[in-house]
Amino acid sequence: FVHRVLKDKAAVLINLGVWEEGILVQPGNPKRLKTIADLAQPGVTIVNREQGSGSRELLERKLQEEKISFTAVQGFDQIVNGHQDVALAVATGKADAGVSSASIATAFGLEFIPLHQSRYDLVILKQYLEEAPVQRLLGTLGHRQVISQLQALGGYDTSLTGEVVATVEAATNGKHN
Repeated sequence: FVHRVLKDKAAVLINLGVWEEGILVQPGNPKRLKTIADLAQPGVTIVNREQGSGSRELLERKLQEEKISFTAVQGFDQIVNGHQDVALAVATGKADAGVSSASIATAFGLEFIPLHQSRYDLVILKQYLEEAPVQRLLGTLGHRQVISQLQALGGYDTSLTGEVVATVEAATNGKHN
């Protein structure tokens, strides 16, 4: 993806963190949900995110992998905007489940069924890497207080936060190095 977007520019990828996404359910998991396929069971209602959100894309991809029609999932068209709205709908019983992050589940006292981990990286063009503002940002990313705040939220893997996880070399003669 980075090669395609940057074309002939050199860059480094610095990890921001890895977060876990999955199904939020009420405390005690009263519907006994375990997998994405369980969302299509009779009597189970979900809340969904808006088109283009990562959570919705994850839900759609997982349903397609299981060959489950979107129309088979009650509440698929019940749309909310944002992770907190998903958690609020589940916490208040307006929905039995919804896709969001582990950190949101923790914040709302909900149970969490993991589905996927997403790694988030910061892409910095090599020509700007030594600039003072960039160096300050990188120094902040690796600071123990920033790491401890991410860990306190729950659901984030910070083992690589602030680390260079990949380099992209400039293309030469139409080929990537």
